[in-house]
This record gives sequence, C-alpha cells and structure tokens, in this order.
Amino acid sequence: MINVEQVLAESFIRQGQWHDSLGSTNNRALELAVDPLVQMPILVGATEQSAGRGRGSNRWWAADGTLMFSVLFDMPSLGLPQFEWPRFSLGTALTIAETIEAFLPNVPVGLKWPNDVWIGNRKTCGILIEQSDRAPGRLVVGIGLNINTQFDAAPAELRSIATSLHTESGQTFCMQQVLIQFLQRWEFNIAAQKAGDWDLERLWSRLCVLSGRTVCVTAAGNESTGLCTGIANDGALLVVDRGQTVRHYAGTVRPIDTAPD
Repeated sequence: MINVEQVLAESFIRQGQWHDSLGSTNNRALELAVDPLVQMPILVGATEQSAGRGRGSNRWWAADGTLMFSVLFDMPSLGLPQFEWPRFSLGTALTIAETIEAFLPNVPVGLKWPNDVWIGNRKTCGILIEQSDRAPGRLVVGIGLNINTQFDAAPAELRSIATSLHTESGQTFCMQQVLIQFLQRWEFNIAAQKAGDWDLERLWSRLCVLSGRTVCVTAAGNESTGLCTGIANDGALLVVDRGQTVRHYAGTVRPIDTAPD
C-alpha cells in the first residue's frame, strides 16, 4: 500500500486516494473529473486492478509488484493548451524512462512511440491517456509500471514481451520511492515544457527504439510503411515513405525489421 500522505508531502500531487482493489484507476479518475471540488492533480492508485485497460481494446495484465495509478489534471490550470498535449503524452513516457534509468543505471531503457517504455526489447510500462467527455480540459494519465512484477502466472504471450525492474536486476524496489521520484521528475519536465525550455526531440532521440528501423504505422484504418527517423519536437513520429517524410500524430506503430546492432 502506498502512503498517500508522504506522496502529497513530497510531490506536486494535491489530493490522493489509494485502494486495495479497484476495477480501473482511469475509470475512477474520470468519475472524479466532474467533481467541482476535487483538487488537481489528484492521484488515484490501486494495489490490485480487476479491469485495467490498455490502448484500444487491450487489457493490462498485472500482478503483485506492479505500480498502477492514474493522475487527473486540469490542463488549463496546468498551463498546457491542447496543442501541447501530444508532447505532454510523450513527456510522460520520457519521465518514466528517466526514472527507471535512475534506479537501473546500467540497463538499456528505450521509448517506443507514442508512450511505451521498454527495458532491452521488452515492455515494462504502458500509459493510457484519456480525456473526460463531461469535463473538457481535464485529462487522465493512467500508468502501469512493472517494478517488482514476476511473470510466472502471466499469459504465455506476455512472458515473451514483458519485463520488470526486478526481472532485469534481481533487486526488489521500494514502490513508494519509485512513485515519488517519478512524480518529482514529472513536475520538473512539465515545468520545462510550460517554460518552452524543453527539447523533447533531443531528449527522446537518445532512447528511441524505432529510429533507423522500418516501421508500419496504422491509423484510422490506413497503413504506412517506411523508415523511422525519430520524432519532431511537436511529438510527431517521422516516417520516410516513398521519399516523403510523413508526420504521424496518432496511430499504432510496429517495427517490421530486427533492431539494429
């Protein structure tokens, strides 16, 4: 169980709740989005999640040792207009990667656009960002981070593509410490983005697992295949398709070649 009082004392979170069990932290945060009295950013977390969601129709599998939480933001109050939201999404993933690097300095950490975090060639964190239909301007960021997660009971297809900080290092980590360090780094990055002093393109490129690889991007039922050259500073994925650089702001991307040495 996370100590919410310590989180409030040591981060920019203004209100928080942590549940032993919850269907979905994102769903709970979306319910809170219409409450005029809620103080934001608000943290909603759960030790166990029975209906965690990934992108599209995907479900998020989790076991003991997985840090599962959502943060509800009022984006106008945060000072980030809607055109900045794609960068905010990528910046969230970047912050997770930077946090993992602080705990595992000798392990290769990577970013897969738009917001998956890898250790080596396996996924260790998923991020789901949703907007409240009933409270425009309020955004929920859901995060599932495999910290001390073990995959003995995971579905077979997941065991080959997922990992955790514990799996990679053999160490057991304090989840409270990881959460607080992430939130502190997140506040720093958000402030830099607001100030216009934040080179997302440079920061992302160091960790991008797609740069220099042939990828297939699926968006709105259409597919585009080409060479990924990284991201633009506005958060777009850059893919050279038939000699033309195409900017992708949404979609699902998968590499269709092997990773470069």
